[in-house]
Amino acid sequence: MDKPLVSVVAPVFNEQGALQDLVNRILTAALPLRGHYDFEILLVDDGSRDGSWPIISELARAHPGVRGLRFTRNFGHQAALLAGLSAARGAAVITLDSDGQHPPEMIPEMLAKWREGALIVQGLRTAAADQGPLKSWTSRAFYRIFSWLAGVQIPRGSADFRLLDRRAVDLLLEHPNAALFLRGFAPWTGFRTEYFSFEARARRSGVSKYSPLRMIGLARQGILRFSVAPLRLATLLGGGTCLLALAYMVYVVLIRLLTGSAVAGWASVAGLLGLLGGVQLLVIGILGEYVGMIFEMQLGRPHYIVAQKAEAAPADRPAEGPR
Repeated sequence: MDKPLVSVVAPVFNEQGALQDLVNRILTAALPLRGHYDFEILLVDDGSRDGSWPIISELARAHPGVRGLRFTRNFGHQAALLAGLSAARGAAVITLDSDGQHPPEMIPEMLAKWREGALIVQGLRTAAADQGPLKSWTSRAFYRIFSWLAGVQIPRGSADFRLLDRRAVDLLLEHPNAALFLRGFAPWTGFRTEYFSFEARARRSGVSKYSPLRMIGLARQGILRFSVAPLRLATLLGGGTCLLALAYMVYVVLIRLLTGSAVAGWASVAGLLGLLGGVQLLVIGILGEYVGMIFEMQLGRPHYIVAQKAEAAPADRPAEGPR
């Protein structure tokens, strides 16, 4: 009976100093499991500007189970994950970062939960050695807001360190636009999910893939792709403001009819007009975000472009041990 193949996907961006150690740690974690599983490792170079690609090519030559993909430019972390999922051949696919923060030593526990019937095994980060209080607070705030808006509960500390069963992977690949925000799409599927906790270690190489601007962009993508709640909130905001303006007009007319005098305070009128204008611009902006997202989808542009591949040995050969 053939052993099931497990794919390990790791996006890479300027992390040349961590790649050899990453592969060694994955192979060491997989070594006790080789009697039950075969393994392949996919390293997706997301437009690195350092020596990451030559190292990936060398690792593919040195290890039968290692393959590499190289983008033409930097398309982003989520696009790299999508490319890895598309290229993965395994019955189970594990995604983790290549900077050393996601410990491959958790792979046996992840596979044990998968063997027990979980289609998704999600890692929950308990701590980060280099995460400041601002990033920690903004991360918690985003997950709460997203869960409220999208109606999909994302547990606190969810990371792109997870195992996906082949059925979950195939579903994700059928909907690549939604799959660009895996942290939301994976729980949205409703597949049986098990969780495990891990402590994020200090990065061995590279820097965070998510600058403040990229974090905002990821939050924008997640909310726009999974929820129409902002549109409903805009409607409620517009309706509430209209009621406020109508009530003020009724007040002005009643004062005129009952007292024969005009309402003093043109500053308040000007302020109310400014409020109305601001609400209108806000609503138009929210509509524009959704229209822009629809426009981007209709363009049909690829989410990434692969420039080179570093092919490993045939897929039916297991990865060798660490060097």
